Amino acid sequence: MIDEKNLKILEAIAKGLSLEEIAEYAGVSKKTAYNRIKMLEDMGIVKKVKRTWEIDYKKAECDTIGILLLGVHNDYEGLKKITERLAKFDFVEKIYKLVGSNYNLLVVVRYKNLKELVSEGEKFLEWLQRSGIKIDSMAQFVGETVKDSRRTILL
Repeated sequence: MIDEKNLKILEAIAKGLSLEEIAEYAGVSKKTAYNRIKMLEDMGIVKKVKRTWEIDYKKAECDTIGILLLGVHNDYEGLKKITERLAKFDFVEKIYKLVGSNYNLLVVVRYKNLKELVSEGEKFLEWLQRSGIKIDSMAQFVGETVKDSRRTILL
């Protein structure tokens, strides 16, 4: 049931677009977008949250989450290039600069599956080599999403 139009709708939801913007992004009418979103809700892939929707990535079959740790200690320009490059990838959800660690960066990634992880990982390593950037240390941990939510209680 997740055809190309539904994938475009899910992408638009992930971007935080309004219903009108979702319809435009997916190339469908507002009514069609609403009906397809309703179908995705019925399937449990999205849920209504106030005036927008939230994706259940596990049900959308995009639940392979990874943590990448990178250490580049003697090449500040290289570290800057890596950070800029990673920030452009859609599958990179968060990038943290670390202090007091053997690693400079902690990167949170979300892949569709292990095949995408391997493919994108190889491309990244090839880019590092072509760019002449030498990393001191790297570790990657990958797993299936068990809980996917944001903190809601702040006190």
